[in-house]
Amino acid sequence: MAQASKNARTSSTTQKFFCSCGGEIKMKTLFENGKVKNVAECDKCKRKERRPSDFK
Repeated sequence: MAQASKNARTSSTTQKFFCSCGGEIKMKTLFENGKVKNVAECDKCKRKERRPSDFK
């Protein structure tokens, strides 16, 4: 029986981040001044940071 090639084997993992207030952090893309910015925002307290790891 033939095995699947290494390129055919895919795994999709999603990582969930949580704020210290208990809310879930979601990534959002903003378009400001002609530039695209990725911003992490907490659903519960509406705090914004550059990346999810900055909430710690």
